[in-house]
Amino acid sequence: MVRDWQRLRAFLERNLPSAASTFDEGLGIAYERLSAFSALDRVLPMDEVRTVLEAPADGLMGIPGMNSVYFCRQGAAVTVHSPYAPLLEYARGFWGRLGLGGSASFVCGDGSLPFPDRSFDLVWNYCTLEHLDDVPGFVGEMARVSRRYVCAVTQNPYNYGYPLHRCYHLWRRQSWDHGRARSMTMRGLAGAFRRHGLTVVASGCFDVVPWFDTFDMHIRGKVKRFMSSDKAQDWHWSSLQEGDIEALSRNTLIRRLQGFERAVPFPLSYIFAHHFYVVGELTA
Repeated sequence: MVRDWQRLRAFLERNLPSAASTFDEGLGIAYERLSAFSALDRVLPMDEVRTVLEAPADGLMGIPGMNSVYFCRQGAAVTVHSPYAPLLEYARGFWGRLGLGGSASFVCGDGSLPFPDRSFDLVWNYCTLEHLDDVPGFVGEMARVSRRYVCAVTQNPYNYGYPLHRCYHLWRRQSWDHGRARSMTMRGLAGAFRRHGLTVVASGCFDVVPWFDTFDMHIRGKVKRFMSSDKAQDWHWSSLQEGDIEALSRNTLIRRLQGFERAVPFPLSYIFAHHFYVVGELTA
């Protein structure tokens, strides 16, 4: 698994300079987080999830290392793990700006997860498994340090933007660094879960929106160039600060997007969804 961690560190190193510098992550990321939180809230008993490990933390979706803020706000103690120390320092600063730094721990390491067996109620990661060759092996590590739930979120290779982004990389003569499609299937991931004694209790698509997934094209905020300065200042989207979830839920555009997501049935949602998730529960 050494090569896996080296590849992930290189991916994080390339992408961290393009990560958000403010809580304005753009409409796409704000809705993505809101949709993810809503999906997880439906399938996990939040009152029983008191300790959470996010490992390894993502380095691409909005502000890296912040996906577990939602669990922290539900009262859970959070540990954020990454093989790339600069990402953890970056994330630590944003956790501090939220006033939640005292509720989170930041651990750097690679290879086997540096935690005892059965340490956390939930072990999860967000769009990082696809960067690993040995996905089943790492799922085994997640299961080892969990005492109940394991969750993985990956990008969706069936989204209609996936082949378009492949063409974008060819046009730019860039190597493909978004992971392996074979690691981004619901069936394959569920199989890896079962192999390690996890019963799949929930799976599904989320972040189902009309536009295609842009992956790492870093378009956050670029639309503001076409707006007047006043409009650009008003165009602010955040899902992490206190009260942001409630504010987004009242927003007319967000409610229309939620309506679109509800209206697209599975498996048609695969075409539009940017992500899917699998949740497993230890049975022994």
